[in-house]
Amino acid sequence: MTFKEDSEKAFATAYHSERGGGSDWQALMSEYGVQPLTEQERDALLNSEMKITRGAFPIELRRVYEAVIGKYPQDQSMGFNMDAKVLEYYQKIKPFSGLGDIFQNASTGTAKYSSGLQKAKHKTMTCKNCGAPRLEEMQYDDCLFCGSKLFEVKEN
Repeated sequence: MTFKEDSEKAFATAYHSERGGGSDWQALMSEYGVQPLTEQERDALLNSEMKITRGAFPIELRRVYEAVIGKYPQDQSMGFNMDAKVLEYYQKIKPFSGLGDIFQNASTGTAKYSSGLQKAKHKTMTCKNCGAPRLEEMQYDDCLFCGSKLFEVKEN
């Protein structure tokens, strides 16, 4: 096998295992000599704020990735970003929060951070091309989102 095949096998096995890992996942960890979580750690994670709907725990996937990297030391520089891969995995196994949470967070944030500003009038400088707001008060050159000029230059 190659580094890519082993890392993809680890991702797929973790993803397709039951919530918290299953027998196939345990067998894969054993194959790589990776220490699984203890029962206490597993229970604590299952009851934590970081919920999962399926699959092995991201920390165990990271441990397997570390073992795969150790198996192919010459391939470590192939641009494998462990943090990004583990985050990608977590994004796939976490529960869908739904749009309700987005709107709830927005209304909570609005009330928290804009108190006292409701009566004041504000004008935000926006890009004439894409409409993105100017992100920095002293930003007078190019839009940070699309790259257009924020202000027109008057020629003499």
